[in-house]
Amino acid sequence: MITALPTDSPIARHAHRRLFLVADDLTGALDAAAQFATLDRSIRVRWTPLSSTPGDSIACDTGTRECSPEAARATVSRWLAHLPPHDGTLFFAKLDSLLRGHAAIELLAWLDVLRPTRCIVAPAFPFQNRVTVGSRQYIRTGAELRPAASDLAADLERLGVAVSRCRPGDRAPAGVSFWDSTDDVDLATIVASVDPTEGTVLWCGSGGLAAALAGGSSVAAEIAPLPKPVLGLFGSNHGVTLEQIAVCGNAAVTIAAGDAEAVERINAKITAEGTALVQIKLAAGTSRDAAAIEIQRVYGELVTRLTPPAALVVAGGETLRAICSSLGSEELLVDGQIIPGIPTSRMRGGHFDGTRIISKSGAFGAADLLRQLTARVTVFQP
Repeated sequence: MITALPTDSPIARHAHRRLFLVADDLTGALDAAAQFATLDRSIRVRWTPLSSTPGDSIACDTGTRECSPEAARATVSRWLAHLPPHDGTLFFAKLDSLLRGHAAIELLAWLDVLRPTRCIVAPAFPFQNRVTVGSRQYIRTGAELRPAASDLAADLERLGVAVSRCRPGDRAPAGVSFWDSTDDVDLATIVASVDPTEGTVLWCGSGGLAAALAGGSSVAAEIAPLPKPVLGLFGSNHGVTLEQIAVCGNAAVTIAAGDAEAVERINAKITAEGTALVQIKLAAGTSRDAAAIEIQRVYGELVTRLTPPAALVVAGGETLRAICSSLGSEELLVDGQIIPGIPTSRMRGGHFDGTRIISKSGAFGAADLLRQLTARVTVFQP
């Protein structure tokens, strides 16, 4: 959780404002929104378009990560049709820290609708070793820097957007500025240098910038043990997630499409272990798109036949979104995080109403992440 800030601190000028956040996938929306959650403020996270202007803080999942650039811009524009009043609102365009998706074209939609005085682009997430150097995003592995999926500053310029390249300590210029950052101090410096009362500000970044705006710190947290039973549903075939499941040994359950005994085997595993971590076996050579469709279909059918668990662990934003829709859930209420990258929320509405949700992206976490979550540890080591 984010602790209270002194009301006269530079960062508190941002942290206490109404939040309007837009992300291109559900895990990203939860991850960034979790930075702003407090003991007395949960953040609503929705995936169905708004029909009216929200009166409180909200995070929105547009589901545009895998669609075409044209569809992404149109979809984001529709979500922005019900912006709250500029005064007193913190506008946040959530960027994937690896810069996957259509960041540049979606920022164009924001600029067209919001018309901000300043647009602060700072995609670094130092806690996850995503840093920005020389206006490029990198994945830091030891002393090595590997470029992220896209060159966002250059992409914006190719779309006709003038971009000022800045470093922490610079004065934030009017228009769009792209900021280098290699640690949390850099991000806090950037945030503290911007006065939100001097015109409308659009903040563009990942969970790192969100944490800086909320006044949080990227440290291992003491957590309440997950309630049992725990059900894990994993739609990501990323090597990181597969290794995490393998480390859990007997808790793993592999199912396939048309598996008539899937529910019985999952229930038996929960009875024996208190935990069932489910993954889907796909046919060799299944394409990425076909795999996504198959995973969402199988889990969509499965969850409606399962007894609601006390806690549900999900990897993959599209998987979580499909599960929520199949269960008839209206929204998730994010109320904190275990560590940055692992937000916690509760499902609102539907078959799993009230269930504790732990979510993450497929690429995130150390090999023993799931083992720690399901072993009822109280001090989490990232």
